Amino acid sequence: MRLSLMRFHVPRFAAVLCATVLATIMPITTIPVAEAQSVTATIPLGVPAGAGTFALAVNPRTRRVYVTNPGGDFGLDCDSNVVSVIDAATNTVLAPITVGVAPFGVTVNPKTNKVYVANLGGTCFPTGTDSVSVIDGSTNTVVDTITVGLGPAFLAVNPKTNRVYVTVNGGCCADGNTVAVIDASTNAVVDTITVADNPFLIAVNPRTNRIYVTHTPVDLISVIDGSTNTVVATFGIGSEARGIAFDPNGKFVYVAARNINQLAVVDSSTNAVVQYIPVGSRPHGVVFNPGNGRIYVTNRNSGTVSVIDSETRTVVATVPVGRFPRFLDVNPDTGRVYVPNATDLSVSVIQDEE
Repeated sequence: MRLSLMRFHVPRFAAVLCATVLATIMPITTIPVAEAQSVTATIPLGVPAGAGTFALAVNPRTRRVYVTNPGGDFGLDCDSNVVSVIDAATNTVLAPITVGVAPFGVTVNPKTNKVYVANLGGTCFPTGTDSVSVIDGSTNTVVDTITVGLGPAFLAVNPKTNRVYVTVNGGCCADGNTVAVIDASTNAVVDTITVADNPFLIAVNPRTNRIYVTHTPVDLISVIDGSTNTVVATFGIGSEARGIAFDPNGKFVYVAARNINQLAVVDSSTNAVVQYIPVGSRPHGVVFNPGNGRIYVTNRNSGTVSVIDSETRTVVATVPVGRFPRFLDVNPDTGRVYVPNATDLSVSVIQDEE
């Protein structure tokens, strides 16, 4: 299945979002959220810069948050090429970074202070639809652009090996079936791994050097051995999968089961589901906070984040955020969780108990 508007079911934004994005944006003052459970702030990204606020990644080294904004219709009719940057120390929005067409997935290697953005592309034109932008975290400038193939969707980095893995989906124009492997020391594609059709989300477990790839719209996850760049297993969770996270010891894999409103707990040694944890409607993003052992799951249709105790595997809180929350991240140093709200053009900040 090709990446399409129908896949995401996102309401069309107003025409103003199709205007040219301003080269710079003045810092925006945080809107405090009083007595909203664990939400401490909501940070507006501005119009049209925040069009289609989708995924984000935290750089704990600089305490900056990078947010992708593919466009009003996730890059199909109202293309954007903006990555928003938040100063997490003050919750203010800094000047945006211009990348390729429809920036989608984003990941950070804090060891090298580099940020990687997949430019999915919003039309069937070749320009800007087959690349990964490399951002220097110290200057917030694009220092390289890497061609990886048509329709790069999501990325993940292994800080131990300094390799970046990119799902190449085909975008709006074709069905892709590869994962590109980038040597981040040279910014060169060093391998291309063939997987099943329509690879989408991707996550790396640095402890085991295993890479997990979800596929749309089927119940399938591919497992890649990072030492050989080969697919060593495939498995299902009883649902189309979205976000993936790992516990620190690498024993369990946590997967958002999108169609059945559950978080699947998978034994990494057997790839078998050992438990389902009920969450909200259409779970998407998943992140594990090593500081408190809690798992955070965005529930797209519910507009909430489920907070799960990994020891008891129970939901200990349900936090209202903005509309259509997508792919979140956590700063392991501060414990703050950052949630992108797609149709609100904002980021919610959650400070949970330690």
